[in-house]
Amino acid sequence: MFSEGLMNPPKNQENQKQFVYIGDELGFTEEYLGDPSTTYTENGKIYAAIAGYLTVDKKNRQIFIEGSYTERQKIPQPDDIVTGVVYSIRKNSVGTKINTINNLVVVDMGLIGNIHVSNVSKSYVDKLDDIFDKNDIIRAKIVRQEGKEFQISTVDPSLGVIKAFCKYCGHEMQRKGKTQVICPFCSNVQRKMMANDYGDIEEILHF
Repeated sequence: MFSEGLMNPPKNQENQKQFVYIGDELGFTEEYLGDPSTTYTENGKIYAAIAGYLTVDKKNRQIFIEGSYTERQKIPQPDDIVTGVVYSIRKNSVGTKINTINNLVVVDMGLIGNIHVSNVSKSYVDKLDDIFDKNDIIRAKIVRQEGKEFQISTVDPSLGVIKAFCKYCGHEMQRKGKTQVICPFCSNVQRKMMANDYGDIEEILHF
């Protein structure tokens, strides 16, 4: 659950709102009333039903989340940061299903992002299936829109795979050096095009 410091931010932070994810614990029903359209309650606690920015109305003792359908259905723009799940790996590109735009979860609109081999890394990449696998969760930047799809890039240390799962047993892979991950269950080792914070992500939504 969020700390009392979040409910009572310093004056210079009062205009800064905390982004929350689905399932985040927000407060207690004995203290606040959760907005039924954006939160849900369970065992006396209030949880986020959507992803968005948390608002606490202390005067009326209410909690709600700002994240309208209009905002969640926005179309990615150049330089937006998106996350998605790899669903196909071809010779020259990696196909991903985009699920968040600038940390805002989007409704399932069929947004597709393609990482061309030239937009993967500043270094030469020989085989894309050596560094990406299906179901990898990646963070990337929008380059441009082409028809109904978007060209995206991982050419930045903060971009790339942020979570991966073993292709043999399905367990979450742990970082092993700069370019490899290892499965803690079966010891499978794989190469990955990782973001620099791989393994440090506290919470990532599964889609």
